[in-house]
Amino acid sequence: MDDIAFLFSDLTTPDRADRARAAWALYCGTHGGEIEDLISDLMHLADVDDVPGGGQYVARRGAAHYVAELPTWLPEARTYDGAHLAQTRPAGRSWLTVGDGDELRAVAEQLLDSMRRVGFRIADMPGHIQDLTAGHILTSEQGDEFRVIANPAASS
Repeated sequence: MDDIAFLFSDLTTPDRADRARAAWALYCGTHGGEIEDLISDLMHLADVDDVPGGGQYVARRGAAHYVAELPTWLPEARTYDGAHLAQTRPAGRSWLTVGDGDELRAVAEQLLDSMRRVGFRIADMPGHIQDLTAGHILTSEQGDEFRVIANPAASS
């Protein structure tokens, strides 16, 4: 459930970068190199320390977290002009648009990874897609909500 906290945290992109800045300064001061060298070494660390799944798993998860978090950090940087919007609402928060498109099913599918993270079962996803395209709001056990709506800003 740690990725849920990341996905719906109040930290901004600069906040997240500042958390890593001290580690980067230490690494760079000792070894030089580029940020990707640090990332690669962290993956090797996961292999050596027997992190379940190893470095490749950590890299995939890290990249997935980064991509999933982008819409919550920079909502003003993205415009959504598709006919439909994929939205999520963390428990007790406002709706966030995380994707758009013109085809309902494709828009609903944009929510699947986030839904899986909050406990929706993969085996149930075809039914969830059907529910989303029918206009239903799906709610996780923790209270996180997901929906697909018509884009009020889309030109008719």
